[in-house]
This record gives sequence, C-alpha cells and structure tokens, in this order.
Amino acid sequence: MRYAIISDIHSNLEALEAVLEQIEKEQIDKTFCLGDIVGYGPNPNECVELIRKNCEIILTGNHDYACVEPSELIYFNRFAKQAITWTLKNLSEKNLNFFSNFSFKTKINNINLVHANPHTPESWDYILSIDDAIFNFSKFDGQLCFIGHSHQPIIYIENSEQKYITKEEREMELLPDCRYIINVGSVGQPRDNNPASAFGIIDTSTNRYELLRVGYNIEKTHKKMIKANLPEFLADRLLIGK
Repeated sequence: MRYAIISDIHSNLEALEAVLEQIEKEQIDKTFCLGDIVGYGPNPNECVELIRKNCEIILTGNHDYACVEPSELIYFNRFAKQAITWTLKNLSEKNLNFFSNFSFKTKINNINLVHANPHTPESWDYILSIDDAIFNFSKFDGQLCFIGHSHQPIIYIENSEQKYITKEEREMELLPDCRYIINVGSVGQPRDNNPASAFGIIDTSTNRYELLRVGYNIEKTHKKMIKANLPEFLADRLLIGK
C-alpha cells in the first residue's frame, strides 16, 4: 500500500490543490491528514471540503481544535489568535461541526498517526529535539509514528540498541530493526526555509519513505491573505517558508 500523509494545511487552498494533484500522480491508495486544516490562511471552507473528500483519516490539530474549544486560544500567539478569530467568522456551520468529530490520534496496522506527539496529543507539545523524540518513542507501539505541528520535516530514529539519531533525507528505507518518528512538514505553512509544500509518502510494500516538495502559486495566496486583512506577518512568511 502507498499512503500519503499530509499535515498543517492552514486554509491554504493553492497549496492543498497542488499537493492533491501530486498525490493523484503518485498513485496513492489512501491519504491521511494529521490536522490543522484551518488557521492562518484565507480559504478555510474550501480546504475543509477538499480534505473531507480526499482523506480516509482526518485528525484534529490545535488550530482545528481551537475552533470548537475557544479556551485553547490562550495558548496562541497574537497572529494565530487573530487568524482563528477571522476563521470562526468565515467558517460555515457545517464545517465547524465537522471539527467536533475528529480524533487526536489513531493507528493503522503498524503506523501511528498524531498531530503533535504520541504521549499526550491533546497537550500539543512539540517534538523539536532528539530528547523530545527519545521521550516519545516509549509512548507508542509499533514501528512508525507520523507527526506534523512544527511545520519542519525531520526523521527521528531509534535502533535496536536504543541509540538515537536524526535524519533529513528526502527518501530512505525503513529498516525492520529500527523505529521512526517522522515529521511530514506542512502543506500550507512550511517553516524550514523552503516555501514549497511538504508531505510524506510511505510505501508498505517496499518499506520506503519519501518526502515530497511541491511548488504552488504562493503570490496568489499571499494576495488573498492581505485582501482578507489577515496578519501581514503570516502572509509574508509564506514567501520565504519561515
């Protein structure tokens, strides 16, 4: 089976459309979404509807969750808070209700899926270092755990001797005596100094993982964000992927 794993769309319609087009070319069997469909960007309804149509599994991210639990906004910076406030004014009731049915994490065969971390998904704690990863390796069963949240693609590896390393390869074989925490990056708000959308593909028949980057019409999204009076800071960072 070939699975596509996408995360952190953040209401960026142009990026999502480009990624879904690439997924179709890749002959993917199923697509999984790790959450944060909304927030930051100008097209929340269109993105929710595309995710609903194209994804077999949809998890909640902290921005999605904040739409149904406004108390979560206390943890957001002012730009993110402004964007969620805007999103709630523009999100249809149907799509807002859709968020109420999401799970924080799930598992399919040997593959764990979660937005932020497998230990306490609802805490939204980041995995940003090898120490964070070491702590979280003991918190899930199976070989693989896919995450998003930080918008920065990276692979954390635990070998059979419980030694730990990080890698940033675009493609690699998944060894049977190793375990992996894989961040697939962000579709709609990349923050690894590369403005192209990121998503991952796992091929269970060949035990290979691949990170794909897809260009999209960033200028169009940028203009729509400015026109919608979303924070200029959020629009400008799209241009540099940071």
